[in-house]
Amino acid sequence: MTNKKSNLSRRLTRRGLLKQGSMAIAGGLAAPAILPKSAFAQTRTIKIGGAVPLSGPVAYWGQSTMQGFVDGAAVMNEAGGIMIDGEPYMLEVINYDTKGEVADSRAATMRLVEQDECKFVYSQAAASTVGMLQVTEPAEVLSIVACWGYLELFGTDYPLHFRGEMSDYEQGFAYMPFMIEKYGKDALKSAAFIGPDDQDGIDCHFSYERLMKHYGVEQKAVEYYNWEDTDFYPIVAKTIREKPDFIVTSPSPPGITASIIKAAREMGYQGPISSPAASETETILEVAGEHASGVILPVTNINPSSPTQKAIEKRFLERFGTFNALAGNYSWWIYALKAALEMAGTATDTKAVAEALAQVELEDTYVGRTKWAGKNAYGLNRQGVYDCFTTTIDDGKAELADVRFPDLPDTF
Repeated sequence: MTNKKSNLSRRLTRRGLLKQGSMAIAGGLAAPAILPKSAFAQTRTIKIGGAVPLSGPVAYWGQSTMQGFVDGAAVMNEAGGIMIDGEPYMLEVINYDTKGEVADSRAATMRLVEQDECKFVYSQAAASTVGMLQVTEPAEVLSIVACWGYLELFGTDYPLHFRGEMSDYEQGFAYMPFMIEKYGKDALKSAAFIGPDDQDGIDCHFSYERLMKHYGVEQKAVEYYNWEDTDFYPIVAKTIREKPDFIVTSPSPPGITASIIKAAREMGYQGPISSPAASETETILEVAGEHASGVILPVTNINPSSPTQKAIEKRFLERFGTFNALAGNYSWWIYALKAALEMAGTATDTKAVAEALAQVELEDTYVGRTKWAGKNAYGLNRQGVYDCFTTTIDDGKAELADVRFPDLPDTF
């Protein structure tokens, strides 16, 4: 696998039709009161910092990420904290709003590292991740993020940097076998890509190309939209003119995905449409309406069924007043970090914690089994991989249709 060089002059922010979460936090700072301050004064504390978009166009993603850490820390503290070298530690989660911008993310991360003295931070989306990495790696701070683009900012040159969310590439080795089983290989001989006109979209197209090549699928069309776009009919018209068997939208959020689906169906396109990034059904059903059919949504578990999954859903509803599958997907990160801290036996040596984290495998999370992979592709096991819960929408009805661990190639 070869990494693409980024064009940093391209716009980094994602702008589009994002469903806003219900946890909008004004002023940029949210330090959840997991325990009273007096409790922190009486025990050892590990600070975990979030440099995430809590407002602005990508707030839905940022809030989902933040919720996983806040909930996980509360669970661990209520159980007496985590044990490191025989000593109990409490967790304190501190969040600053990046608004989905590089400069704000860099400033937020500097505050987390220099003032709050966080040794562990997390982030969400490309712009926030780029700004964060400008601070964390030089400061030897461990980071966990959800970011699909900027592959050159990942791997052996960034040994403390983990990508906890499966990108469209990793999950493709679960949803493509499912689609082949559902529709038949002969019905999926060609595909088209629709994504945002920024480095995220370009890098995701790079991943899409590799995935399609692996499965012997011919590329028919590639179209990019601007985040400010509201009319997707021209792009969709050009796409379906090439008669692809199916369409992949990446990394497109729910609202844009729904608009693409609606336009395609109204113009008579009947092939499947897969959205690796939407991870939510409510907006698609609302916007696409009667045209919501033939939709494939990987990493979208709309039917929590195990005791662990149901407990996470219940806690999120009680703690935040809302729950979505995306927030559930991110909830395993802090449990993996806990296991790594306990395995390494230190809360200060981030290199030791990183080496331990790379070995952590969890069996019972909201996304089932989780592990870190990517050594053959990136030189280090820093990419999160887990069970892919694939939801389908057919005839206006969403249902969980498949669960499988990605069948990644040996080169990964």
